[in-house]
Amino acid sequence: MILFAPLSKIYITQLFGKNPSMYRIYGMKGHNGLDLRTKFAKTPLGHRYVRSMASGVVVEIGNQGRKGYGVFIRIQHDDGSQTVYGHLSKVYAPKGSRVKRTSLERGTIIGLTDNTGKSTGSHLHAGYRPPNWRKIYNNGFKGYVNFYNNLIK
Repeated sequence: MILFAPLSKIYITQLFGKNPSMYRIYGMKGHNGLDLRTKFAKTPLGHRYVRSMASGVVVEIGNQGRKGYGVFIRIQHDDGSQTVYGHLSKVYAPKGSRVKRTSLERGTIIGLTDNTGKSTGSHLHAGYRPPNWRKIYNNGFKGYVNFYNNLIK
């Protein structure tokens, strides 16, 4: 599957699998996604628009308070894969809605980044589960895999 970058500017602050001691409390071997910086000169508060990485349907919107992802959105893609976007301040795409993504510039805005959940500063957590994620749920990352090499930036 082609995955487009969820932000217009990509600067990775934490890679997949890093910091195992921090993620043990969630039952994982390490970080289960990519953390992307959102604070730049033009966005000093770290608020940036997020676009879905691929077309699909919004299957979950949640708020874990000061834990985990904080405010998040989960999208089920046409091939059965899923993406999750965490630490948001706002979600714009309602549950059950269809979101589209066709290029780096074109796609549905699904949220606005912030510093919600268990977070040390404004950023976007982006995670990817492949189509067979239910079969690999016990991979130590709850079915998430490293998608960096499949990301079109």
